[in-house]
Amino acid sequence: MSILKLTASSEEGAPRSTTAPTTAALLPLAVMLPAVTVMSHDRFGVAASVALVVVSLVLVAAGGTLVARTAARADADAIRARRDADVLDALEPLAGARR
Repeated sequence: MSILKLTASSEEGAPRSTTAPTTAALLPLAVMLPAVTVMSHDRFGVAASVALVVVSLVLVAAGGTLVARTAARADADAIRARRDADVLDALEPLAGARR
């Protein structure tokens, strides 16, 4: 068995993880932290309030990064599928006769 077959089979069989559940879990937390900061500013103090706002901004940035990565992966998959279809059409000897 060739190495290429082993690599291809391991890539096809590996489940792809979606980032939608992770992003959905981060969003309520990112929205809740500023609200908690505003409501409890007097009890927390300035340093804790700033830390909560910074953590909220980091969570929003992480969610945005996950969404952007998912979109980029989908675009790359679409480009790869189009390229594969073009290669298969070029390899087919009677491709022009059926069209």
